[in-house]
Amino acid sequence: MTERSRLAVEGIALDVEHRCGILSGLKIQYGGKTITPLHRAPWVDADDETPPDAPPHLRRLAGDFFCAPFGASDPAVPPHGWAANGLWTERERQTPKGGGLSVTFELDETISGARLEKTIALLPGHPVVYQTHVFRGGSGQVSVSHHAMIHVPGGARLSFSRKAMGATPPEPLDDGEGVARSLLAYPQRFESLASVGLSNGGSADIHTYPFAEGHEDFLTLYEEAGEGPGWSAAVAAADGFIFFALKDRAALPQTALWMSNGGRQSAPWNGRHRHVLGIEEGCSDFALDAEALGKAGQRAALALDPARPTVVRYALGAIPIVEGFREVAAVEMADDRLELVDVGGRREAVPFDGRFFFREM
Repeated sequence: MTERSRLAVEGIALDVEHRCGILSGLKIQYGGKTITPLHRAPWVDADDETPPDAPPHLRRLAGDFFCAPFGASDPAVPPHGWAANGLWTERERQTPKGGGLSVTFELDETISGARLEKTIALLPGHPVVYQTHVFRGGSGQVSVSHHAMIHVPGGARLSFSRKAMGATPPEPLDDGEGVARSLLAYPQRFESLASVGLSNGGSADIHTYPFAEGHEDFLTLYEEAGEGPGWSAAVAAADGFIFFALKDRAALPQTALWMSNGGRQSAPWNGRHRHVLGIEEGCSDFALDAEALGKAGQRAALALDPARPTVVRYALGAIPIVEGFREVAAVEMADDRLELVDVGGRREAVPFDGRFFFREM
């Protein structure tokens, strides 16, 4: 059986790993340059270094993958659910009118009684991966998240669509041995990434990553109500790229930041998982519980409907660094492009399918 599916059109290529549904090896050719913005854990190509009881997604940690449920789940199901650990089977390839490639996969396992489909679409000349996940049937509530990761040894400046608040979970992350090597205060709520509380009583500006070395931290940002897609961006000038992601804010009202910078010492981490940033667009109660989220007018999970599909749309992309870009102040979407707007006022147009978030199922 083939272990992965290769997707490629003019200017962009990637693999979809059948186990875990991981998008790996993303390569973008744009403006005469080639960039590979997504992370690949150092142990992926040396599997003997991974403990035998590690969940499949950890053994293959790379790129982006879809989690359902996000975080811990039933003891019989690996962390981040079958969506991030199960087997995805390629079902259909299409070449839509006007060019491009659309490939649909189906998860072998069910989630809360639902079948789950993943469709990855690429368009020639677009430095963007368009992703649609569809739950068909099922019932109850399910938390979800995309798990995109970038590797920025040269650092990055982060920015986001407007957020209502931020929070850290009740407890810091540990490294699998019950040892927390975190710097943020847990739990806390904060109003701005410019001043997030530290465990020593100080504060840090998390708009710049990394803000320190030798730590493992996690926080969640909660989207303000509004029209149009939410967005995240990272200007990694030293590493030569600008990463961006857009999402259906109704389905994915949160942005979690997983800051993995040498804080985990157990295998397979061994202190070498450094300068990695997960920019994870989701809907869960990982930081604040469902009751607290309800009081704040926020959602903790998606409601599955046995009578109609539940659709989650998300797009990630990257372009080579643009001279003079320091921090993305806005992402504006039109029918055929995005406008990335720098804090200094410079604008960069990027090809984009502006109808992606508004298609009927």
